[in-house]
Amino acid sequence: MEDAASAWTAGHPGRRLEALLLGVTPEIAAMRWPELVSLMAVDSSPAMLKAVWPGNVPEKKWAVCGDWHALPRRELSCDFVVGDGSINCLRYPDGYRALIAGVHRTLRDDGVFVLRCYLRPELQESPEQVVARIGEFPTFHHFKFCLLMAMQPDVREGVAVDRVHRFWAGLKLEEETLAVRDGWGPLDTRTIEFYRGTNTVHTFPTLEELRAVLLECFEEVSQMMPTYPLGERCPTLVLKPLPGICRCRGEGGGRR
Repeated sequence: MEDAASAWTAGHPGRRLEALLLGVTPEIAAMRWPELVSLMAVDSSPAMLKAVWPGNVPEKKWAVCGDWHALPRRELSCDFVVGDGSINCLRYPDGYRALIAGVHRTLRDDGVFVLRCYLRPELQESPEQVVARIGEFPTFHHFKFCLLMAMQPDVREGVAVDRVHRFWAGLKLEEETLAVRDGWGPLDTRTIEFYRGTNTVHTFPTLEELRAVLLECFEEVSQMMPTYPLGERCPTLVLKPLPGICRCRGEGGGRR
């Protein structure tokens, strides 16, 4: 993400980078931005803004409460839009298309869209297979990540996190055993309690399913596959907007 922002600045000397962050990811807010930058972060949750956003910097960085389906930016007003797993919070394909169309609308023709995505593998595991591999995961969060993907029936339905909690609770695994065998303390394993009774749905497409929607409005410039554990499921895509009408918006919208 830093490289993509730097590359845009190098190609536009003297211009301020008008940037938009989908969500309030603090690591992105605090990354090495170009000196000339104006960054707006948009999140629909006031609680997240209060708990996670590292703070406004006058005339440089600020966060607002808003809807990603109606981004609070004018058409062609941004040079750089960035998100970390943002699209996985939406329903496939309509929610994806609505977000992508909004990003396409706000980006200038020479703008860049940088998106880290969480993708399920082409050969999907069953929940039982993930549990059988429980000793292989470096942390409980890696295990939980794979379990979410394994419990998704298909990308259109997504996976309700309460269903994942109920599956985990039904295993009746002892915290003491997990702590001794896998090094997972109770503070880690109890994070899954946040899923209890929650109607949140996540969606995990394959790379092919994601591209089927993204490439309606964007051209893929590059893909970075990280080397950390499960990095093959977390690529970062760099995209540029296609000129003309964005097919996500239908015949009546997009650029002309």
